[in-house]
Amino acid sequence: MSEVVISAHQPNFIPYLGFFDKMKKSDIFVIRDDVLFSSGSDSFQHRNKIRINGNNNLESPQWKWLTLPIEKKGDLIKNIRIKRNTLKKKDDYRNSKFFNEYFPVFERIFDNSDETLLSLNMKIINFLKKIFGIDTKIVFASSLELKYGKDEEKNASEDLAKICEALGGNVYLSGSGAKNYLDIEPFRMRGIKVIFQDYKHPVYKQNYPRFLPNLSSIDGLFCAGRKILADINRYKEEITNKYKEEILVGA
Repeated sequence: MSEVVISAHQPNFIPYLGFFDKMKKSDIFVIRDDVLFSSGSDSFQHRNKIRINGNNNLESPQWKWLTLPIEKKGDLIKNIRIKRNTLKKKDDYRNSKFFNEYFPVFERIFDNSDETLLSLNMKIINFLKKIFGIDTKIVFASSLELKYGKDEEKNASEDLAKICEALGGNVYLSGSGAKNYLDIEPFRMRGIKVIFQDYKHPVYKQNYPRFLPNLSSIDGLFCAGRKILADINRYKEEITNKYKEEILVGA
């Protein structure tokens, strides 16, 4: 039986390159628009990091948040609305090699400030998906109309296993950070193999000395162009060799 690889992620704002690495290595990439919006310190749903010039770039490279204001919190991601548009500044990347090639597209996307956060984020994600040459199918979790447990944290693994099952997946590709909390049992019960992402961030020439990884993907796009994802444009068949299997069905 051939592998059907499923992965899932919240629709982050101008996601970092690892987001697209995971998408590339999946048959179906699920957008978790059906979970609560989070504005915590580790949230990237309405903000992301960009590189800035610091006083001592070699010793302490600097970054800042690029943040999209929203109307309210405490609702599902799919219902969050944008408060206002403040993201038309060109200063931070105007001298980047590929800025003039790609910035006009972002400018057109941000011209419409009367959108939901989900709509805006998906316009950006779909544009970058196309630029990076990714043909993975995208599915919105809300479209599956699945019934989840009441305790979101407690049932997060169960919910993901249900999503995989609903989409006919037999492999779930998880982010590496989930190793500390993902419960494998709901997947095992459904005959679904779980593997974890092992992403190696590419190094490229940024606008300032000393490389700073894990920024918004626009840093790589503006500084290095679409070739920045060349390292993830590999055939999905390599996935077994590139990732560590945490659980084999029947093992």
